[in-house]
Amino acid sequence: MSVSIVVPCYNVAPYVEECLESLVNQSLQDLEIICVNDGSTDATPALLDAWARRDGRIRVIHRENGGQASARNVGMDTAAGEYVGFVDPDDYVEHAMYARLVEESRRHGADVTACGYTSFSDGDGSVLEELSWSPAAGVEKEVQSSMARAGSVWERMDVVTCNKLYRRDFLNRHGLRFETSFRSMEDDVLWLMALAHASCLAFIPDRLCWYRRRRRGSVSQMLEEQDRPLLLVAERLLHATAYWKKCGWLESGLERGWVLRALRHYLLVRLLNPGQPLPQLSEEEWGRLRGKCREWFALAGEAEAFRTLGKWDFALCRMLASPPEHPGFLSRAWWKLLSRCRGRRGRYYRLKGKLSSCGGGK
Repeated sequence: MSVSIVVPCYNVAPYVEECLESLVNQSLQDLEIICVNDGSTDATPALLDAWARRDGRIRVIHRENGGQASARNVGMDTAAGEYVGFVDPDDYVEHAMYARLVEESRRHGADVTACGYTSFSDGDGSVLEELSWSPAAGVEKEVQSSMARAGSVWERMDVVTCNKLYRRDFLNRHGLRFETSFRSMEDDVLWLMALAHASCLAFIPDRLCWYRRRRRGSVSQMLEEQDRPLLLVAERLLHATAYWKKCGWLESGLERGWVLRALRHYLLVRLLNPGQPLPQLSEEEWGRLRGKCREWFALAGEAEAFRTLGKWDFALCRMLASPPEHPGFLSRAWWKLLSRCRGRRGRYYRLKGKLSSCGGGK
């Protein structure tokens, strides 16, 4: 068996048949499709069973609702293929996607291989170019050593799950599974955990899968409507960093600069980008964000170790790693004045005002 494709399904009756149609018609026929019905209450279970009767490569697992991460794990645990891929039931893939990914993986001996993808609107089917992904091709055989380099292969591969193919023995050897305590953005965590172990990554730029956006009730739609997934990002980065420490990779990641790169990539650019509006968090949420960041620095080391970052990145690190301040009237007035400055300096002082007015709770 070449490929096992895991499809977690929950109330997706209007979409799942298009997804399965694209999978059973793959040019690579040596595959199995594992559909995990996660306690659906619509017509999804009946549709899945009908497809399984029609095509012997489809297996259906019915279970009580446990969330997307748990459903994917159930599929992984029963997979028999040399490789494992994941497709959400409201997405679909190009005819040659898995043949191309397998070919590329075998050519380079890659643990994880990825392709580009096209995002499209659920409303009218239009292509959302700004949310699509097709950077330059690449192969990286010194993964951990290259992670601090701008434009490295891991960044080109993006964090979504639908565009990737994993070696099953790689996942099992390192016990890599989706974190079931997260009901969204669990893709990010698996990807960050996998990077600590991968010896080779490969990426092809062709857009071979179609990624639906803004479906009512979908995880991507909920995140887009939130307009502030920063707290989720901080929680996932903290979880991944704790994993790196547990598996003995954190110290090496710090020495090679990868941990700094991850901090900047996932958190600092979101906080300090003057071209984006300041996140609309409540005082309690700002406090929780600061608390998660303090936990992260307690794991990763003192903020002074991050001096190699730019001036305002380092200043923000020191602020996030420290206990909340209790500024007086004059300090607040001065920060408010400085917050009117252009660029990252003004952004930093706007953040300082927000973070100083909150607690540091978890």
